Amino acid sequence: MLKAYLSVLPKKAPPVEDERRKSSPAFHTVLCGVILFLVSYSVDPIFAETTQERILVNHLGFLPWGAKFCMLAGTSAADFQVVEQNTGRPVFTGRMLPKEGDLGQYVIGDFSALDQPGTYLIRAGEERSGEFKIAENVYQEAIRKSVRYFSIQRCGPSTTGYNAPCHVDDGRRRDTRKYQDVSGGWHDACDVRKWVDATLYGMIGLSRVAEVLRPDWDKGGLVEELRWGNRYFLKMQEPAGYVMNHIGDVFYHGDQNRWTVNIPNTWDDRLIQTGPTNPIGQFCFIMAQAAVDRLTRKADPVYADSCRQAALRCLHWCRKEKLGSSPNELGAAVAACTGLYRTLGDKKYRDLAAGYAGLLLDLQATGPIDSRDPVRGFFFSSRGSSEPFRDIYNGCWHLMGLCELVELFPDHPDAARWRSGIELYCREYLARMTERNLFGIVPYGLYTGDPGGGRRIGYYWYRWFMEIDRPWWVGINANLASAGVGLIKASRLLKDKRLIALSQRQLDWILGVNAFNSSTVIGVGRNNPAHYDVSYWFNPGTPVIPGAVMNGIGGTSWDLPDQKPGEWETCEYWTPMVCYTMWLMSELTVGKGAAD
Repeated sequence: MLKAYLSVLPKKAPPVEDERRKSSPAFHTVLCGVILFLVSYSVDPIFAETTQERILVNHLGFLPWGAKFCMLAGTSAADFQVVEQNTGRPVFTGRMLPKEGDLGQYVIGDFSALDQPGTYLIRAGEERSGEFKIAENVYQEAIRKSVRYFSIQRCGPSTTGYNAPCHVDDGRRRDTRKYQDVSGGWHDACDVRKWVDATLYGMIGLSRVAEVLRPDWDKGGLVEELRWGNRYFLKMQEPAGYVMNHIGDVFYHGDQNRWTVNIPNTWDDRLIQTGPTNPIGQFCFIMAQAAVDRLTRKADPVYADSCRQAALRCLHWCRKEKLGSSPNELGAAVAACTGLYRTLGDKKYRDLAAGYAGLLLDLQATGPIDSRDPVRGFFFSSRGSSEPFRDIYNGCWHLMGLCELVELFPDHPDAARWRSGIELYCREYLARMTERNLFGIVPYGLYTGDPGGGRRIGYYWYRWFMEIDRPWWVGINANLASAGVGLIKASRLLKDKRLIALSQRQLDWILGVNAFNSSTVIGVGRNNPAHYDVSYWFNPGTPVIPGAVMNGIGGTSWDLPDQKPGEWETCEYWTPMVCYTMWLMSELTVGKGAAD
């Protein structure tokens, strides 16, 4: 196994583009990290087989009741067959049809009518796809890998983290220089920093998997992982109620991204950035504590109560500071308050959620559609702004929050307005935009001026990928997966099968239906790109972790797909990407009702 691992190591360091890259990784440094990871933690690194199939299909497969699509580069219609992998027996015949759109020329086939469980491949003339499955549990193993990802990213006195125990001496306050124990939690990405606003998504993803799926394979592991992560977040809450920012960059980029001697209150304790984390982080903290309260109340009521009180203190601070101005901040506030209502049953949290929803919908573009302005339903970035809202990794809280509000209070006096906002956003914005590319993915966003790429719809320009001429940019996996979560929730509320199909297509892109036939979930599917290797910076570097979700494919200045294997912008693990992808797979798994 070690020989196989070493055979795929890059023979040359990737190009230097990030300011953090000062030198190429030495082979012995990579080898030490590999051996430490393999020997100490018994985690088999799974490298996806590199394949050259031209027919694109979700590498894992589909749920029996789910939407199912395949694609082939070209412009000529082609007959295709879905055949049993073992026997070659055709079970479905269809036709791939050409369709105009951005991001390349493809023909697309729909075999959603096939609901027979099995292992299949697609045949079109001389072309073949890789194998895939149709099964009720088709995403279960991928979800389990992503759950286990967090145990490997543990920080502090753990026994499962890839360099455990580590950072048991975190940390020292930046403001007073006094030692304060904030050990625990998870590393955020392919580094050893602990950004609160990012790692909190681990709490969101794990708790949503637990509550959506209620998996029989859990055996208490999800709650155990939540409690491990929460060690850090509860310690990062200040008496005033807010949650501090991070252990990450303090004086310059990456200055706290290092291993320590693991002796508390000594010279190399990492500094805590003690100011409040951003508003979405505060609201996610409230969501997380409310969820942990629900999940632990029966087994450990004392701990559950401590989480509940932490959530209420944070909400009190958020309200005092009047947090919430952008669409996803307000959407996260809606989700936080609905979560507290689910936990406590107090109508004041319903009323708070309704108030935040009203402010959110005030930002929505609701004007009439005409030939000059063919989309509406998107949100503006803030009150009085004409610039449409965009966010690459925090998630589609403006849609998810509204959906959770309607799910909980369908008969509220304002429910019709909430439902209308959901319908406008999904049907008049997301669905209309997805028609402009053959992959069915949602856009990164609209612009009032051309950001590069020259793509225009009515009064606005748009991009599928984040623009790259800025201090930082990343790939689109969190944007796609979080929109997918919102779309499947909306499909249930609006009884719209088209929206559940769009939700599926966001996952399809992440799992291989993209320009590179590449799954960007590690150890899942085929053609995983090389991950962002940081072993030149600290040793051991973050290893290959099955279940990790990469930032995702990015774009060129012309808004065309660009994978950039080994680069942090596209191939680093970020916690929000893991959160939303595992959550989306969970929602799709239980989404049969929306498809009926």
